[in-house]
Amino acid sequence: MCGIAGKTDWNNSDSGILETVRSMNKKIYHRGPDNEGLLKLDGITLGHRRLSIIDLSEKGNQPMSTADGRYVCVYNGEVYNFPEIKIELLKHKINFRSHSDTEVILYAFEIYGTECFAKFNGMFSIAIWDTINKELILARDRFGKKPLYYTFGNEKNIIFSSELTSLLEDRSIRRKISYEALNCYLALGYILSPMTIYEDIFKLEQATYLKISERGNKKEKKQYWDYSETFRTKNKDSEFDTENKILNLLEESVKRRMISDVPVGAFLSGGVDSSSIVALMKKHHKGDLHTFSVGFDQKSYNELPDADRVAEYFGTKHHGLICKVDNGLDFINDAISAYDEPFADNSLIPMIEVSKLASEYVKVVLSGDGADEIFAGYITYKADKYYGYARPIPKVIKKLMLGINNSGSSKKKLSRQYKQKQFLNGTLHSKEKAHYLWRQFFSPEERADIMGVQYKDLISDTDPFNIFKKYYDKAEGMDTLDSNLYVDGMTWLPDDILVKVDRATMHSSIESRSPYLDPHLVTYASSIPSGLKMKGLKTKYILKKSLSKILPEFVLTKKKSGFNAPVGSWIGTNGNDEFKTFNKYVYDRKIGT
Repeated sequence: MCGIAGKTDWNNSDSGILETVRSMNKKIYHRGPDNEGLLKLDGITLGHRRLSIIDLSEKGNQPMSTADGRYVCVYNGEVYNFPEIKIELLKHKINFRSHSDTEVILYAFEIYGTECFAKFNGMFSIAIWDTINKELILARDRFGKKPLYYTFGNEKNIIFSSELTSLLEDRSIRRKISYEALNCYLALGYILSPMTIYEDIFKLEQATYLKISERGNKKEKKQYWDYSETFRTKNKDSEFDTENKILNLLEESVKRRMISDVPVGAFLSGGVDSSSIVALMKKHHKGDLHTFSVGFDQKSYNELPDADRVAEYFGTKHHGLICKVDNGLDFINDAISAYDEPFADNSLIPMIEVSKLASEYVKVVLSGDGADEIFAGYITYKADKYYGYARPIPKVIKKLMLGINNSGSSKKKLSRQYKQKQFLNGTLHSKEKAHYLWRQFFSPEERADIMGVQYKDLISDTDPFNIFKKYYDKAEGMDTLDSNLYVDGMTWLPDDILVKVDRATMHSSIESRSPYLDPHLVTYASSIPSGLKMKGLKTKYILKKSLSKILPEFVLTKKKSGFNAPVGSWIGTNGNDEFKTFNKYVYDRKIGT
């Protein structure tokens, strides 16, 4: 796990390029405190910060080149199947000089070209420079676990980095706020790819590579893996066979993600997803398995007792901490500073704190992220089912109910009134728009109040739902659950969930791995008929049946609880308006009033 940075200089005219990239590297020190690499070549300068995980020797340092010097690479992430790919490459008489996955990436590109990216099972953002053709290739993993920002500067030079704040060390970059991105942030609490908070800076989309050649005059962007296609063919396995296949694939994924030359632990909330990872790790881990949890001194938000119980059951060496209300604003402001764009998923706070805790003991952690998105674990999927029953109710009655339904105050994460209000509002629209609205923070009218009435037309024209609609159009022919899972996998998962995990863990210089996002498991999960993923109103039905072989009943029957923080009491707003309050709080500190 690392941080990468670089800038092309087609004319070799930038005398300060080395210092610029060095400054970019300094900004991502936390992503790789073990080693710094800088390399100035004809046409490009590359930077790298290394967090040593595989092959801890100097031979694993980057930038790294092929033996003949033609291809040079900087890379952030892990490719877990590099040993198998290496065996394939040995047939081509390649003489490997290290035991790192980086070198395998380089030679895989040399042999297979851009087709290599689809072969990689892992998480990555990669930059490869062809010294002969003067071409730069940037690529991201299937779900965009590893970030990659880029922009085009003077003379069509491309500048890229793992983090936005690093990229901005290049003073030539225009820093004009994107109001389309602000509109998106206020609506959803995060910014959809490829947008960023700045007009001229972009995120490379998931499962995509970008090739820049001919001195910046030619740009080729291509998706190398299509998530929607994994839903098109449904398997005909029996329920029993499906249970076994899921468990086998998950176990193989966990084993694959335990490959490391440094200590490996796990996040543990006490829920089904993280507990299943711990159960399988315990089976294959040698010595003490360290697990980590965080809780709050507000009962409905505190999952430490559940995590403690699971840790005791599996015999892990467990570490937990309580975030107290007296330090609430400190937690909030620390978390906000760790994120380079406005980001209002308040679970970033416990994620920051549990990552700090884990960094005291391990360098790598496994988590249960991704299970809800591929096996239908969220309450929103229940709302989608209820939608069909509520849709026929006359709009006038729904609007009347919305008028008398106020969220009130609550010490619970989500009160019944708040859920009802969100649900009723959604049923006034199409089923696709309803699914989008389940997670909306501010309405268009409220966004105009915040941004200014002069932006009313822009808010309408750049409605974030337009991006969702693009994915729904691609999901044509899928049933409702599959289309929503696909759309969430293209929006919520890469631009919220995985952003949160990456920034929080890397802030404390540790690496997080997500076994549930293994491509073999994801592909199989997509092929499972929707009626098994969600049976009636039972979310994650087939997954829980599968995990009943390894998890105790008290975990399987535990009520689902989100990983949120009690930010309302910390900021001074109790009740469900705390979600909007936190969104606005972040907005004010990142953008200003």
